[in-house]
Amino acid sequence: LDMVSSWALIALAVAATAGQARARASTLTVQSDDRSAFLVEPFCFGQGGSMNIQISDFRMTRDGKRLTPSNVGLLIRKTEGPAYSVSSMMDVNEAGCMLNTKKPNDVIIPIAGPNTTYTHQIAANGKGLYSILYSNCNYGSKASFQIHYVLMNKDGIFISEGEVPLPLVYAGASLLFLFAFVYWVYMLRTSSSPIHKIQYLMGLLCFFKAASVGFEAFRYQSLKSFGDGYAWATLFHILTFVKGTMLFAVILLIGTGWSIMKPFLADREKRIILIVLPMQVLVNVAMVVVDETPPGTAGWMTWRDILHFFDVVCCCAILFPIVWSIKHLRDAAEADGKAKRILAKLKMFREFYVLVVCYIYFSRIIIYLVKATLPCELSWVASAISETASLIFYMLVGYKFRPDFDNPYLMVHNEDDESSVELQLQEELENPI
Repeated sequence: LDMVSSWALIALAVAATAGQARARASTLTVQSDDRSAFLVEPFCFGQGGSMNIQISDFRMTRDGKRLTPSNVGLLIRKTEGPAYSVSSMMDVNEAGCMLNTKKPNDVIIPIAGPNTTYTHQIAANGKGLYSILYSNCNYGSKASFQIHYVLMNKDGIFISEGEVPLPLVYAGASLLFLFAFVYWVYMLRTSSSPIHKIQYLMGLLCFFKAASVGFEAFRYQSLKSFGDGYAWATLFHILTFVKGTMLFAVILLIGTGWSIMKPFLADREKRIILIVLPMQVLVNVAMVVVDETPPGTAGWMTWRDILHFFDVVCCCAILFPIVWSIKHLRDAAEADGKAKRILAKLKMFREFYVLVVCYIYFSRIIIYLVKATLPCELSWVASAISETASLIFYMLVGYKFRPDFDNPYLMVHNEDDESSVELQLQEELENPI
């Protein structure tokens, strides 16, 4: 439990520092917003990039009375250093009026009427990460407006400089996962050993992973070319939702030993599944909504951090069935020291536990740390590392639970002493204390 709480706190802190610079031809609508400052959008520009910002229907009120806009505007700030999101958050939360604390390279766009337009071309020495920040120094007032911004890199590329290689990265990952799926199906069809239900689910999970990453490649290619990947994004989010739910289900079922070690689930294992899977479904749906919402929306950062926290909680919760299985296998092995097969399964469960722990720690924490320390033009490296880690995890789990008579986790035995221990183990799992 201490480990669970530690991971949750670390992930919450890291999630707040790992914002992603996204591409955008986007529109943000603000209604009666009393925030003094917020981040509209970060974007990584290369040489020759451009930004076009249009503010329309700007209205400011205080206590229901309309005010003439003054001491309010946008601030374009180039962020130095790799931890760009930390700087942006510090800028938003800094004391005083941001418009009065202008830094040397800042550009202030004052809002003095209902409509404001700003266009800027990125010079050769100006490439890097830029943050569009909104600041209202009329404390106690509320503002309503619509801001449309087109952020573009050279040659009409509508995505950040660090995201340009992502279509190729995701396309390559999709092909590798598809090859893994085909090979797994081949193993299932040609294996002479018994095939368990969980192995079919593992193959289906690999297929959905390949499909979701493939649609992510199409989504980024559409964003890169047209600035709009809505159609591909819808398919991607649906497949990612199914894949994420199946991943948790497969890990939970393997951890309980379902269909391999026993054909049933104990009551407390059912409770964990009934709690974790619906929570993960809700988190996945909420993440889709947050991902498709501009960062400037009220409460965006808060909800992002909350969802990352619950995602880590779900990841830690799926470890409990594995721990319970390890405990019961250890107790069963101690009851009969000659039960070599029980000891082999115990070793496999411990290895699976370490594997899941490493994957959770790497995918939920290390990747965010890597992304927060990379320069914005190399942000694609974090995605490449993440997909590589996922592929390695899938391959290792597949290898450990492959259909093979020599697999110590799956092998059939005939020793009477081990049969009695297995029966005792099943009874303990079915009727836990």
